[in-house]
Amino acid sequence: MDSNFTGSSVSGGIVYRGTRVSGLSGAYIFGDYVTGNIWSLVRNGANPPTVKRIAGEVGVVAFGADPSNGDVLIADLDGNRILRLTSDTVVDNFPATLSATGLFADLASLSPAPGLLPYEPNLSFWSDYAIKRRWFIIPNLADKMTSSPDNSWTFPAGQIWVKHFDLETTRGDPTTKKRIETRLLVKNATGSYGVSYRWNDAGTEATLAPDGGVDVDLSLIVNGGPYTQRWRIPSRSECLACHTPQAGHALSFNTRQLNLTYTTNGFTGNQLTLLESAAYLTNSLGSPNLLPHHLAPDDPAFPVEARVRSYLAVNCAYCHKAGGTAAPAAWDGRPELSLAQTGLIDGPALNNGGNALNRLVISGDLAHSVVYNRVAYTNGFTRMPPLGTSELDPKALALLSEWINQSLPAKKTYQQWRLEKFASNSTPQGESTADPDGDGRTNQNEYLTATDPLNGNSFFSASPAISGNQFRLNFYVPANQSAQVETSDNLQTWTLWDVSGNHGIPRTGESVTLQGSASDARSFFRVKLQDH
Repeated sequence: MDSNFTGSSVSGGIVYRGTRVSGLSGAYIFGDYVTGNIWSLVRNGANPPTVKRIAGEVGVVAFGADPSNGDVLIADLDGNRILRLTSDTVVDNFPATLSATGLFADLASLSPAPGLLPYEPNLSFWSDYAIKRRWFIIPNLADKMTSSPDNSWTFPAGQIWVKHFDLETTRGDPTTKKRIETRLLVKNATGSYGVSYRWNDAGTEATLAPDGGVDVDLSLIVNGGPYTQRWRIPSRSECLACHTPQAGHALSFNTRQLNLTYTTNGFTGNQLTLLESAAYLTNSLGSPNLLPHHLAPDDPAFPVEARVRSYLAVNCAYCHKAGGTAAPAAWDGRPELSLAQTGLIDGPALNNGGNALNRLVISGDLAHSVVYNRVAYTNGFTRMPPLGTSELDPKALALLSEWINQSLPAKKTYQQWRLEKFASNSTPQGESTADPDGDGRTNQNEYLTATDPLNGNSFFSASPAISGNQFRLNFYVPANQSAQVETSDNLQTWTLWDVSGNHGIPRTGESVTLQGSASDARSFFRVKLQDH
């Protein structure tokens, strides 16, 4: 079915009785919250009705009539505004071809023009097996970005991001890559907008896709047999369904995504440092050693739960967060929150599929975990994310399955730990602030450090050592907890120790060794543990 005539959350409308748009007289006007499609429907007696896509605006939740003249009024929840449907001659002044944009010096090799710089995120949004390349440009050299450790960055008007999509025509064979689409996202004074260019079969030129987007059926070879994959080039309203002000417009351009080593125009280094040294930022994030980064689904160096949190942050949290467009927000996927703060575990779903046993995530119960079923498109649930994908993500499904079925059941909450250690969840000596073994450490501290609250000789410790000109600090970090080492020369003012690995990302339950210059050995150190 043509995606211009599909919806995920259709809002009923009104019959137009006004006079200013004569072509719509008597038509039923309605739209979809997710895709932004706005349609007119005209009945044709016993024949099927005529439905046309007449406009695009994401976040539409209701339609009404202006009592003074009958104009159609549209309630835009995402934009917190009332819009008026009018008729106008639209002048599409976007370049007709990708070559006409001037963004690439050589279209055959996709060599960027001067000023268009490549970048790479730690974790790519799932795009139906596509292989992606990315660039950005700030045309006005005086303009700069403002970074933030956790929040969205701020971008100047005129900044452009370019994302190119290739797809293997024989899945798994990189020699069969074919150019499919190149998208542009432009920041302007009032927000942002996106346009797409569709490549010809020869891969020599890409032409501007229509405002309403287009569906492309691609003939592939998958597992040795023929397979037709539908590729959606989004409408311009669909672009804005995800690239919202609440999401920060450019979804992959933030601290956790850019915190990795990369080579740009012959310069190799951490992308955050390269951006700062090239004067693209108004501020400094400090050392990348001390900043977190997103994790790949199959990275065994980090716990399953931390990888799940990265996946949810990248693929879901641009909507599912406080102040996001998934309103009301049933859960908050921001990665800086603790798991408890997300509201995921045993949290009620806004749509439970008609089954009261379904919750957002239930430890050990995949069938009743709504988040998994949304991603897997199973048990009668509609697909999430609702746009930009039609193929299932096998790595994500395996990761979520392992988390729900194995990792979560093995994880002890404080109450479970308390019951195990004190055989009760009500005795005073099991309170988080109590210190039953008198070693100066509360039960909460003992829980975080995986030590025995009833044994004064069981306590967290860090082992220092000097080897040559290197100072090392070794300590154990329990699973799904993070540790950051702080240093001081006066026991009053403490700062994070600027060494590799001091990033504060949760660990798998392991012994950690951090090292730096031996001159630091004359300082004081302390380890800060945090439960995630």
